[in-house]
Amino acid sequence: MLEIILHDRGEWRERFLPLVFTRPVGELRVGVLTFREKWKRIFNTGVSFYTTELLQERFPKPNPKSDHLVISANICPNNDLIKALESLPFGAVLERQGRWIAYRPCSPSDDPYSDTSVVVEYSGCYLSIEKIEDVFLQNSAQINFDYQLITDIDTSCNLNSSNIIIGVSPFVGQNVDSNGSTFNTVDGPIYIGDNVIIEPGCHFKGPVSIGEGSRIKTGAKIYPNVTVGPGSTVSGEINNTVIWGNSAKGHEGYLGCSVIGEGCNIGAGTNNSNLQNNWGEVSVYDYSLKGYRNTGLSKVGFFMGDYAMCGINSLITTGAVIGVGSQIAKSKFIPKFVADFTWNTDLKQEEYDIEKFESMLINRAKVRKEVVDGCDVRILREVYRLTKRIRKEFLTKKY
Repeated sequence: MLEIILHDRGEWRERFLPLVFTRPVGELRVGVLTFREKWKRIFNTGVSFYTTELLQERFPKPNPKSDHLVISANICPNNDLIKALESLPFGAVLERQGRWIAYRPCSPSDDPYSDTSVVVEYSGCYLSIEKIEDVFLQNSAQINFDYQLITDIDTSCNLNSSNIIIGVSPFVGQNVDSNGSTFNTVDGPIYIGDNVIIEPGCHFKGPVSIGEGSRIKTGAKIYPNVTVGPGSTVSGEINNTVIWGNSAKGHEGYLGCSVIGEGCNIGAGTNNSNLQNNWGEVSVYDYSLKGYRNTGLSKVGFFMGDYAMCGINSLITTGAVIGVGSQIAKSKFIPKFVADFTWNTDLKQEEYDIEKFESMLINRAKVRKEVVDGCDVRILREVYRLTKRIRKEFLTKKY
């Protein structure tokens, strides 16, 4: 039986930190689906991971008894590439211009060249995400791809007649509650997952994806190229943004050109900048460089790792990177980089004690009627350890 393996054991995975401290690159959401969900649908089979040792406990390892197709985890699928992968023989590696895309080993291996003897040159085009900002840059194309992938198999329900549809009807999942909102699909599709609540007076302009179990609160304005991941609550203005899932931006304020992790909370009235006053190119903190990198883009919002939170009326500067578990309550602009597991107010910046962080997770789970996963806690504790040096430098004003 064929098994897909998503491979991110390369130096490039660090370019996606802090988002991939807590998940493989193959679990990033770009479009409607995560990479794992895309490849699972495409090949109708199981998906496992070659990823870091830290994450391998949480995310499934390959089954050594299966036949394997190993795909670089940052590759965005398209129809031509899928055909090339379907015809790739055992013992072959698919390359384009000297860079491997996928391989079919004769025996399990995380090295594309250790058990392959044939190189197949791929002449077609494909998209990949190479750095953190590509998550929102490639999101529109992947919403379109995922929408086709889903609608070729699944059947849409109908929206209540009180809604206004401009263009073709959105794809609507089961048990969607929506009354008195507008859906404009002229420039791109709109996907609405199962059990979504859309309160009256919301406006959507595709391409847009709203994940299962999400709540869109009254007055929300969801512009093109937005993915709201499952279990999230949002309102206000959102544009060019991916929210992985289970996060909240439940009040007024602007969120744009950004990527938000899991379990995050963005306080009421928070706004982020995605354009500098001089219209110059935006730099971001890059963990792989241990310093700042010029994106070459004039519009970049911010990136927030899992379980980070900012208080009411937060002001987030252009190109900000906010680490895992950071807590921020400041009356002035949030710094361009905020280290993982720090507590930041106008009066002080200090380490966020890991025991207190875990207590917060337990309290959060009680409110949401969930259970804290012990494996997730172990991963977060290890992230806490791994970020000790950078946290110390941040707290001594080196960033």
